[in-house]
Amino acid sequence: MKKNLLALAAFTAVSAPALAQSVTLYGIADVGMATVSNRDGKRWTGQDSGRLQSSRFGLRGSEDLGDGLRANFTFESGLNMTTGASASSTVMFNRQAFMGLSSTTWGAVTMGRQYTPIYDHLILQSGAPTFGVAGGAVDGIAPGANAAARFDNTIGGTRIDSAFKYTSPVFSGFKANAMLALDEGGARGQFQSAGLAYANGPLTLAAAYHKSECLKSAPCNGTKADDELAGLGGGYDFGIARLGVIYTSQKNAKNVRGNNADVFSVLATVPAGVWLLSAGYQTLNDKTPLNQDIRQFNLSALYLLSKRTVLYSAYTTQKVDNGGKAGMALMNSSTNRQNQLSLGVRQAF
Repeated sequence: MKKNLLALAAFTAVSAPALAQSVTLYGIADVGMATVSNRDGKRWTGQDSGRLQSSRFGLRGSEDLGDGLRANFTFESGLNMTTGASASSTVMFNRQAFMGLSSTTWGAVTMGRQYTPIYDHLILQSGAPTFGVAGGAVDGIAPGANAAARFDNTIGGTRIDSAFKYTSPVFSGFKANAMLALDEGGARGQFQSAGLAYANGPLTLAAAYHKSECLKSAPCNGTKADDELAGLGGGYDFGIARLGVIYTSQKNAKNVRGNNADVFSVLATVPAGVWLLSAGYQTLNDKTPLNQDIRQFNLSALYLLSKRTVLYSAYTTQKVDNGGKAGMALMNSSTNRQNQLSLGVRQAF
């Protein structure tokens, strides 16, 4: 095994200049302190990885094939900064692993484990990038085994395995993409998704849809149905502040028939010199008989030490109705309420 790796490394080193290929190592290192008002019935304070953005490293490569055509690949793996362990015990590149061809004229076709169109178009309007992992719980980011975990409204599955994805060039401010993941060996149903975005100066608008068929191991029947999700979002930069809004509607979330909910999110960010101040509100309207509606408020303050290094503080509070349990960032409350405060540093490279 060791000899094979050395041979591969030697071949890569020799062939890279001849192929005019560039490879970039990139990532995020994020670690901080967090205090949680109720974690399994007790207050918890401790060090945690990825409070603002999940820690990761990746390799991104591109080869110029001429006439505006390029061959590209991306491998990206999550990690835990507090232990050095991989974020996944079974998948090496659990975040992304894809390759493809891109053209300045015709767009890009990629294959592998990739982000969904609904994620591509709506993530910048959501609370996740600004308020951290806890702030994205209602969107479907690491909600824990609580009421919000029954849905995946805004992020829309986030990443899909064995997917084909097409991304168009930008035409008069418009950009579209579409994704198809085929049934492999009868193990699962297809995943279909498409999105359209428009950007013109301070204005951004987006719409996206996806459909995830039932697993072949758990086919659609009385309790199972195809998961369908539609979302609309937009943002406007007023100069002194930026406003972002998202509305999503999900039917049969996670292929559970009748597991329906709507999510509304509003986000405001205010740049103030080296500071970036943000506030947001999210509500989930649970349309199931449980009627466990969720309301969540998010606040954050980022201090920019440089273009790559940020000190951050973030506060999130969540309340769930009708006996539902609160929970964010994979930390579950024993009651319907939870507050989380994060203080940390994030460096991008």
